[in-house]
Amino acid sequence: MDYNERNGSYSDDELLSRFSRPETPRTTVQDDIPDDPAAFRQARGPRPGIRMASGRPMRGMKKQRPTGRKGSPNYRAALCGAVLAFFVIALLFFVLFMSRGGKIKELNSQIDTLGQDKQSLSAQITSLQQQVDTLTASMTSALPDATVADTNTIVDLIPQLADGSTYVVQSSASQLRYIKVPEGYLSDKLGEYRDNSSAYAAAQGDAPICTYYVLFTDRVIGLAEGNVGFVSMDRAATGSTTTTPDGFYDFVASFFK
Repeated sequence: MDYNERNGSYSDDELLSRFSRPETPRTTVQDDIPDDPAAFRQARGPRPGIRMASGRPMRGMKKQRPTGRKGSPNYRAALCGAVLAFFVIALLFFVLFMSRGGKIKELNSQIDTLGQDKQSLSAQITSLQQQVDTLTASMTSALPDATVADTNTIVDLIPQLADGSTYVVQSSASQLRYIKVPEGYLSDKLGEYRDNSSAYAAAQGDAPICTYYVLFTDRVIGLAEGNVGFVSMDRAATGSTTTTPDGFYDFVASFFK
């Protein structure tokens, strides 16, 4: 080393040899192109992010997930679940409606059947009532003729008919007629009218002029048109105005036809 110790510096030759570098040969673009590009790519390996034509990552690459979608909800699955739930609920409502509809149809059928039974029973009741009326008319027509009383006042007649039997009396302007009611259906029917306490109620007005009288052993009932009359518990010939059972007047009148 040629070093000048006196002034602490190198000589010119030393500096020239120290800072000079051997020149490396420069390569051209043609020299950078390999003879076999396929072999070169295979040796180098695929570059990151490159996908094959099939859409799958090339071997040697890690599948990268798109950023910003990690943990996002699956809206398509949620929509499918909601549609499925809707159809299940709709199916349940349809089944419930069909079962209710069948039940309603069955009840309507039962109502129709009951209506037909009611009409049939009404027809039977009407027929039976006609038969009863016919039987009653035949029984009253079989009674002996009414006896003409020897007095024209009901006050004098009532004490005369006190032998423990039931009598019906018809009053007219000129005379009184009476019939002794035999034991059986006719007397029982009169007893039903007598015991129908709900049909007797106090009415307004003076004591009515009665056309018919029923002489029971414990009371006297006077009957006038319009379902009015009186009831005397001490067998008197008059009393306060009261209502009487419907049909009572007509039933007693049938004795004298």
